[in-house]
Amino acid sequence: MRHRILRCLGVTLALLAVVLGSCTAGPSDRPAVAVRESGLPPQRIQQVPPSRPPLPPVGGYVPDSLPWRDCTNAISLALGAASSRQVDCAGLQVDATVANPAFGNSLRLDLTRIGNGPAPLVVLGETSEEPGTVRAVRLAQQLPPALLDRFTLIGMARRGTGPSEPLECIPKFTRAQIIGIDPDATQASDIQLDSLLDTARTAIQSCVQDLGEVLTMISSTDTADDLEQLRVAINAPVLNVISHGESSRSVIDFLRRYPSSVGRVVLDGAVDPTLDDVSATETALGAADAGYSAFAADCVARGCPLGTDPRSALISLAQSLRQSPLQVGWQQITAGTVYEAVLETLGDPQRWPQLSHALASARDGDGRELATLVAPLLSEERGLPARFDPDLATHCNDTATRVPPERAQQLMTQWHQRSALFGSLFAARLLLCSAWPVPSQPPASSGGALPPVLVVATTGDPVTPGEGSRRAAGALPSATLVTWEGQAHGALPRSACVTDLVTRFLTDASIPRQGTLCPP
Repeated sequence: MRHRILRCLGVTLALLAVVLGSCTAGPSDRPAVAVRESGLPPQRIQQVPPSRPPLPPVGGYVPDSLPWRDCTNAISLALGAASSRQVDCAGLQVDATVANPAFGNSLRLDLTRIGNGPAPLVVLGETSEEPGTVRAVRLAQQLPPALLDRFTLIGMARRGTGPSEPLECIPKFTRAQIIGIDPDATQASDIQLDSLLDTARTAIQSCVQDLGEVLTMISSTDTADDLEQLRVAINAPVLNVISHGESSRSVIDFLRRYPSSVGRVVLDGAVDPTLDDVSATETALGAADAGYSAFAADCVARGCPLGTDPRSALISLAQSLRQSPLQVGWQQITAGTVYEAVLETLGDPQRWPQLSHALASARDGDGRELATLVAPLLSEERGLPARFDPDLATHCNDTATRVPPERAQQLMTQWHQRSALFGSLFAARLLLCSAWPVPSQPPASSGGALPPVLVVATTGDPVTPGEGSRRAAGALPSATLVTWEGQAHGALPRSACVTDLVTRFLTDASIPRQGTLCPP
C-alpha cells in the first residue's frame, strides 16, 4: 500500500511539474497562433525572433603595410582646427575597374590614420561634403577615447575627392553658373531649363575630353571595390566601417559583394535604396523644406536677424536677387546661389547662426558670407579640391535615370506647389545628368550571408530622410535600426545616446535592441 501511495504521489508531482513548466516565461519556437477564451478578445502568442548571427571579430591590420607619413599640419588646415593627435597620411593606388583591369587605368586615393588601436575602422564620407580623410580626424576629436584605443581610424577619400588626384574637369565659372541657375516656376522656365541643359552639356563635354573612360569609373560601386583593395593593402582580415549619408551605397555594395571581408559596420544616415532618382529627389525635397522650417523656428527663438518669418524673408531675398544679383569677386550671387548656400548648411545646426547672418547680410547688399558658404563646392579650399565635380560624377554614375526636359518642366510646376523654396530647383537639377553617359549594370552580389549591421536614422535629417534610413535597414536582413529623434544630417557624434550605442556595438559586440529610440 505504501509503495502504491508513493507511486501515485510521484505521478502527481510529475504532472504538476509539467503544468508548472508550461507556465514559465521563456522562448518558444512554436508558430504564432490565435486563441480565444470565453469573453476575451483574440490574442496572439508572441513569437521569439530568430537569433541573429554574432558580430564578427574586429580583426587587425599591419601598420607599416603602407608608407604612412606625418601630415598633422596639413590635415589640421583642412579641418579648420588643430588636431589633438598625430595624423598620418598615405596614398593607395587602386585599379580603376576591378572587374576588368586595364593597363594605366589606376587611381590614387588619399588616406589618413589616427589612433593607436590594433583594429582598422574605416571612415567614409559623402562626395558632397568633407572627404573621409578629414571626417575621420574630426570624429577622432569627438568619439570616446576607448574607441581609439581599440581601433585605428582610417579615413578614405573617395575617387576624385582627395588632393592627390582630384577630379577637376569643370571650370569654376561653369560650376558657379550651374549652381547659380534659378528656375523660377512663375517665369519662362523653359528658357531657364535650356540654359541649364546647355551649361551642363558644356561641363560634361569638358570632363569627357579630360578624363575619357575614367569618368564612368567614379561611382559608389567602384568605391566598394576600393574598400576591398584597401583591406588587401593593409593586410586586414576584415574591414570595420562607419559611413555617413549617401556613402552608405558604397558600404552596402561592399557588404553584398565581399561579405567575408566585412567586420562591424555602422551606417549613419543611410539613403533609401528602394527609390529611383526622381522619387529620391522628391523625398529629399520634402526633407529640405522641413529642415528649413526647423531652421526658421530656431532662428526666431534666438532673435532672428531675418525677422519673425524667415521663410518669407528667403523668398523675398531670392526675388530681389533675380532683379539685381550681387557680385563678390569673380562670382555672381544669384537666387540659385542663395538656395544652394541654404542647402549646404541645413544639415549642421551649429552653423545655423552663420546662415541666418549670411542671409541678412545679402538682404542688405553684402553677399560675401553667402559666397563663403558655397566656396567648397566651387574651388579649392584649405588644401581640398572643389566638391562639385566628384559629387556630380558619382551621382550621375550611380543612376541610370535620365529625365527629359518636358518631364522636368512638369515636375517644376508640381513641386513648386509643394515647396515654394526648393521645388523648382530640385526638379530642374534632375537635368544635370541628362548628357552624362548611362552607366552599365553593376556587378552582381556574391550572395553570401551578411553580418549584423547597425543603421542609424535621424528623424529630422534634412539631407537623407529618416524614413529612407529605415527602409535601408529593412532591405538588409541582418540590420538593426536605431533612431535619433534629432534635427541634423547624421547622428554621430551629435547624439550622446547614439555615440554610446555605436561605441558598444564596435568595441563590445553589443547589438542594441531593434528599434531603439534615442531622445533629441
